Amino acid sequence: MAFGYVAGKLARLSPKFFLEDLVRTRHQPLYLYDLTGIQDRVRAFQASLEDLNVSIHYAMKANHQPKILAAVRDLGCGVDVVSGGELKAAQDARIPADRVVFSGVAKSAEDIRAALREPILQINVESPAELARIARVAQELGCRAPVAFRMNPDVSPDTHPYIKTGFRENKFGMDESMLPELLDLLRRHPKELNLLGLTLHIGSQLRELSAIMEAIDKTFKVFVELRSQGFDLKTFDVGGGLGIDYHSASFEEELQLLKDYGQALKQRFGQKGELARAAGADPEIKLLFEPGRILVARFGLLLTQVEYIKRTPYKNFAIVNSGMHHLLRPALYQAQHRILPLVEPQETQARELYDVVGPICESADVLGFDRQLPALKEGDWLAVADCGAYGAVMASHYNLHPWPEEMVL
Repeated sequence: MAFGYVAGKLARLSPKFFLEDLVRTRHQPLYLYDLTGIQDRVRAFQASLEDLNVSIHYAMKANHQPKILAAVRDLGCGVDVVSGGELKAAQDARIPADRVVFSGVAKSAEDIRAALREPILQINVESPAELARIARVAQELGCRAPVAFRMNPDVSPDTHPYIKTGFRENKFGMDESMLPELLDLLRRHPKELNLLGLTLHIGSQLRELSAIMEAIDKTFKVFVELRSQGFDLKTFDVGGGLGIDYHSASFEEELQLLKDYGQALKQRFGQKGELARAAGADPEIKLLFEPGRILVARFGLLLTQVEYIKRTPYKNFAIVNSGMHHLLRPALYQAQHRILPLVEPQETQARELYDVVGPICESADVLGFDRQLPALKEGDWLAVADCGAYGAVMASHYNLHPWPEEMVL
């Protein structure tokens, strides 16, 4: 049961470790992260954007494990935070303030104070009311707040409705009808507000680029228009959202997606790009990125132990000691994660269908329906794949089960 089996099937984890040693005396679920894989993926993202004036800000809502934040920092990236708590975690990880972007729709006055005391690179504004609050806090602190308007381009990508964020019915961002009120606030508070640029983010788990590029094209028209009105915009934040294929173990599709993404952006923002020309080919315009899932999802496993095998006339249940309290995505998004045994099965070993279910008192507590696995018994360990993003960060103490440990390899 060497790591090599799991490495080949699930994630590229270090071969010097053996899972059998790791779980021999363990009886609680465990998250494992492959730091080398994450570092390689960050470098691949950076390489895809080579020759563009860019700043990468890891969306730490995907995974805020401190060693991962440190690795991202050491590769020259910043972070995108969405709460005061995440801002504090970024500070604890020694992320330079000028690499921090603050997103999120419900920033409190204290969140804004903390951001302005640093001061961070920019605050992504989600509403006129928020901009007015930022002006009040900036006046209180005697500073000028760096802000960017998050636009809602009214683009509906092909993804789960719960992770669409750029459609007119979503709570995120602002459409062009709000610009007069926003610009009036800017003119009334020139000492408190400094408009740096525009930002957008249309959703998560996007594996096709047309909707992203449509949103970029629509939003950049607003960017050019505001520059023509005399606003010296310098940042254009294209957000994040690139996804992975949870049904497959192949990395090639994701690496090709990154290359295609970079190429599409170079066609727009390179020296001869159409959007760069529309903005006067200003080399000082910086593209900001907020990748999350695409950097970390592949490089996390959730290890869980079988407590019982329950057979009924209708189903076989593998009841494990982890569930929706540790990995919410299957219950919340009907998401699929591959599930494999840690022990490499014999070719002749019988296989059975199981619903892999957890201990929580909810019928939604299912990690996977109808999974074909080698015949399981109490005490066997399973590995749930691709849990590096939106796994442990969404965990809860529901039913007061123990919190899963996290280990970085």
